[in-house]
Order: sequence, then C-alpha cells, then structure tokens
Amino acid sequence: MILLMAFAAFGAAASAGAQGPPAASSIPQSEGAYRLPYADGAQAKVFDDFESHRPRGRVDLFAVGGEPPYRVVAAAAGRIVAIQDGHGEQQTGRAAAVCRNNYVWIAHPNGEWTTYSHLAQGSVTGGAGLSVGDSVDQGQAIGVEGTVGCSMLNHVHFEVARPQAGAGIDVLGFLLDNDDGQRLRNPRFCGVEDGTARRDRIYTAQPCD
Repeated sequence: MILLMAFAAFGAAASAGAQGPPAASSIPQSEGAYRLPYADGAQAKVFDDFESHRPRGRVDLFAVGGEPPYRVVAAAAGRIVAIQDGHGEQQTGRAAAVCRNNYVWIAHPNGEWTTYSHLAQGSVTGGAGLSVGDSVDQGQAIGVEGTVGCSMLNHVHFEVARPQAGAGIDVLGFLLDNDDGQRLRNPRFCGVEDGTARRDRIYTAQPCD
C-alpha cells in the first residue's frame, strides 16, 4: 500500500491543487466523453457538481441503493500514472494541504487525465490488483468508494484535467501547473442529459458508446 507514481513531479507545494475557484467561463468542456465512475447499473447521486464544488471545477458523487462496497471504475480507457491507497484515516475539517488522501490518476489517449479520490485503503493495489503503468479499459474496476482524507462521507471526488506536457502531480496528489484550476475541464458524462452532472440529481452508471 505504498505511494506509487510515474510521470509525476515531486516537491511542489500542495496548494497547487487547492487554489481559489476559477471563473466558470474560463473552464472549457472536456474533449473526451466519460462514463460515471461506478459499475454498470449503480445509482450515483451528485453531492457537489462542477459549479457548486469549492474550489470550482470538480465533481463529488456517492453511490445510493444497492449494497456496499461500491466499485469505482475507470471513466475511460487509459494508463495509470499515479496511485496512492495506503492511507486509512478520515480527516474531516482539516485543510486540504495537510490531508492524506487515496487516489488514482489515469492518462487518456486524448491528452486528458482523470482522477478518483477518497478510495478505500488497499482497494486499488490489493483489491483491484493494479500498479502504475497498467492499462485499464473503460468500466474496469480500479478501487472501492471510501472516505479517506478530507472527506465528510463515502464518495468519489472526480476531476478531468489536461496537464501541461511534462508536468505531473505533487506528493499529495494535486495536479501541478493548475493555478486557479487552469488545467481543469468540465466533464462530459455519457448517459447524462446534455452531458453535465448536476447537484442532487441521481444518475445510472452506464458505458459510453
């Protein structure tokens, strides 16, 4: 359950991923279309959408109905570039810069990356048997929904970003060169009306065509 990273830069300040909210008009829609990051047929409720999340530009979802544990899946095919699933503590109320979170970063062929945060301890390297450098298919299990790090409840924190060439993430899992959320993209979700997931709505996870 150790920190595993490739194509990532270390030593940058954690605040690189925790800046103030960018203006909505400055954030383009994602180039790729992404499935909701849950297993087929799972019901996912949006806790915070792209606009309501603070800082803006991220989406928080949690599974409803069914029986846990809830499997988290790759939103699109790609290659894993970073994993952290060694932490097990919920740290509600702490600043993001001091939280110890679990996450997976996946690089996609279109140049965009996705991240899945707050995953259950050991659910990526142990449960899903994944390592940095592995290729994953759309819908492939990559972990289990959890509440590790700065998290009030079991959920998945999801982001789409387009990193600068040669950049990566820092030691806390924040994307580098992302001041004011400049690298974020508004996710286009398959099976969701107009592609935009909205707060308090419930959606059914399904594959992209």
